[in-house]
Amino acid sequence: MVITKVKEDILRSPRLSDYRGKFDGVVVIGGANIDLRGKPVGEMLERHTSNPGKICVGSGGVGRNIAHSLALLNVPVCLLSAVGDDGEGVKILEETEKAGVIMEQMIISGEYPTGIYLAILDERGEMEVGISDMRILEEITVEYLKSKAYLIKESKIVVMDTNIPVQSIEYVVDLCNKVKVPILVEPASVEKAKKLMKILDGSGRGYIDYLTPNKDELESILGTETETETGAGAETETEISEYRDMDLERAAEELNRRGVKKVIVTLGKRGIYVYNDGSGVGDAGERGLEDELNRFFLAPYKGKVVDVTGAGDALVAGLVYGIYKGYPLEVAAKFGLGAAALTISTKETVRRDLREGLLKSRIEEEK
Repeated sequence: MVITKVKEDILRSPRLSDYRGKFDGVVVIGGANIDLRGKPVGEMLERHTSNPGKICVGSGGVGRNIAHSLALLNVPVCLLSAVGDDGEGVKILEETEKAGVIMEQMIISGEYPTGIYLAILDERGEMEVGISDMRILEEITVEYLKSKAYLIKESKIVVMDTNIPVQSIEYVVDLCNKVKVPILVEPASVEKAKKLMKILDGSGRGYIDYLTPNKDELESILGTETETETGAGAETETEISEYRDMDLERAAEELNRRGVKKVIVTLGKRGIYVYNDGSGVGDAGERGLEDELNRFFLAPYKGKVVDVTGAGDALVAGLVYGIYKGYPLEVAAKFGLGAAALTISTKETVRRDLREGLLKSRIEEEK
């Protein structure tokens, strides 16, 4: 494996060794890649032909985006991921380290190139289709994660996306359960969410403290649809909506039965649905403790939509920020909505001026 001088400088950072034995932050495990985003300049996206538009290139990846936002929010955070021994990898290492993320534990692969994610957006900034080449993440093996077990054990919460191999996902969940470190899992896509089915089989072999699927990912994990024939007799939009809400609640209850303590379902323009089983997570009475079951919807925050890319990652980062700071789940969820609203109002996947003060001000605006 060849490591360039630039990468040596980045990976030689002494900060993690300063934390060793007393790391009081967040470990994020997941994807780090280059994002390519194309958006038409016309009134609508024309399919099956070339569209004049704008193409943006930047650092991305679900795990990397979450870690980047957390660092901007002044949360100590270490990223466990992989990049190639190439210019794209250098860009990711430099940009993410500059934001304040601890990067010295990253894999620099001599076999695979840095991952690439290509997104085509429509005229409204909504994603039309995405294609990802993430073969490099196969290098996030159980063996690699075992070498970082000390760091996972010392963290206050672990955040993991499902881009990594299923065996690695299972190892991290098992380790977090054993050492009683809360874990949040972000399903990266409908297909990758299926990796959680084996863990969440109702056998009690593992549990997840927080799960943040969208509606399609929720259905993928359960192998069902949340909008069922229960709404067949409904006549009004309100009745239909009530039936769908009942299905959503039943789906969350089923996930809880299978081992998920708290489910935060992202619903696009409708906002989020939160299922909290009332169980406490975290350090004995210090952080993230809840004392009763709650189920509720929160509407999205108002604002202009420029580009939705990265909105889900920002929501998770805001949520984790709230959990890390010890807020109740409902307040933490509002931090998530605030971070998402701030992100989609810019062209950036991670809003560069995101700070604690800006996020708290955004929350206050909605009161």
